[in-house]
Amino acid sequence: MNLKALSEHRYARFLPAAILALGFFIRLLRPLTKGVQYAMGEAPNAALSWARDGTIADVFARGSGLTTHINPILPMFAGTIYRLFGVRSAPSEWILALIAISIAIGTAALFYRAAALSGIPRPPRLAGLAIFALIPIYPDLETTVFRIWEGGLAMLLGTVVLLLTLRADAGGQLTYRSTFFLGLTGALLFFINPALGLAGYAMIGLLLLRKAPLRSWIAHGALLAALLVAVLAPWTIRNYEVFGRFLPLRGNFGLELAIGNHPAALGSQDREIFTSRLRTIHPLESQAAFDRMQAMGGELVYANAMGDAAKAWIRAHPGDFARLCVKHAFQYYFPPRWQWAIYTEKVERSVPVRQALLWTFTALGLVGAFAALFTWRTRLIYLAAMAVVPVLPYIVTQPVPRYRYIVMLPLLFLGMDMAYKLYRKLRPAPAETVTVG
Repeated sequence: MNLKALSEHRYARFLPAAILALGFFIRLLRPLTKGVQYAMGEAPNAALSWARDGTIADVFARGSGLTTHINPILPMFAGTIYRLFGVRSAPSEWILALIAISIAIGTAALFYRAAALSGIPRPPRLAGLAIFALIPIYPDLETTVFRIWEGGLAMLLGTVVLLLTLRADAGGQLTYRSTFFLGLTGALLFFINPALGLAGYAMIGLLLLRKAPLRSWIAHGALLAALLVAVLAPWTIRNYEVFGRFLPLRGNFGLELAIGNHPAALGSQDREIFTSRLRTIHPLESQAAFDRMQAMGGELVYANAMGDAAKAWIRAHPGDFARLCVKHAFQYYFPPRWQWAIYTEKVERSVPVRQALLWTFTALGLVGAFAALFTWRTRLIYLAAMAVVPVLPYIVTQPVPRYRYIVMLPLLFLGMDMAYKLYRKLRPAPAETVTVG
């Protein structure tokens, strides 16, 4: 039985739910077999600070002070769980793990529906759903890291924006009610993850071009802008009171720019170069860097200084910077094997298979994305925007798997759709029946 026949079987309507349930169980096996683990890094440190005294602070170590380095939403949520059930206790971590896994599986369910609205046939949709659910590409992200880091939640909100956009596109003229819900969700997405937020606004912009009269664009745009200001205002006001500067999102860009752009980054030993750079300038990875940050006046002054130094190097070496941008863009979509083990000593045995699968559907997905953008009329342009726009901020920084997770689902479903189109185009025609006599 081929995939098309399977998708049309009388029990096929139960397949998506069965695939998702099995995917949930597969992800649940990771914390069950590995024991109680917890997320590490700046966001978890902020969650500990929130649990301790109700502040978003101490992302680099206790005593590093109030921060604008990360988004506060998930650290506040996780910190509240810690306060109620114990800091990094088994009950707290299980609650957070179950929520993170539910977000991953729930996002896949919504994306499956969005892919249907975009026009992707049922066979490639089932294939995409099965690959995502049954062969987790980044299981540690979905079960541990995204308990507190924002990637899973961002992907969920991005999928909601996609779904709302596709539903509005399927209707008549764009209404202000649709724009309100799109604008509110898009603003939340932009606040939580600016890279995917840019893709969200790109999708909304495409919708305006396709479904709104030109005379209404100013009114729709004003509504979108007002909602964005409303969502960003509380955090912006807080940051101005703390740091005396206009900071509507985060203040870590200079540090990220410096991590990805320096003379050694042009070398070929990527893992060694990356870890060495972290240990040299990142306050969480180096006591010396932490001490320099504190002596300079805190995280914002330090990040800005790192950024100024990186910008000076870029201005002096534009050709090298251009080569690094190309390298970063390639690594964003086709991550090398070492990125599966940035913070561990060895690569898991399943990584070569996961990498080969990821590279395959990414290549097909990018072909599908640019084909959709070129043809324009198809609703696949919204998936295409979601797949290609988020790379823009990461071209100038060093991408890691946590950054590229947000484009995995659109590339997977676009890739399966492209593979299905190629299969239908290249498969042999049915043999003709010849009647004798």
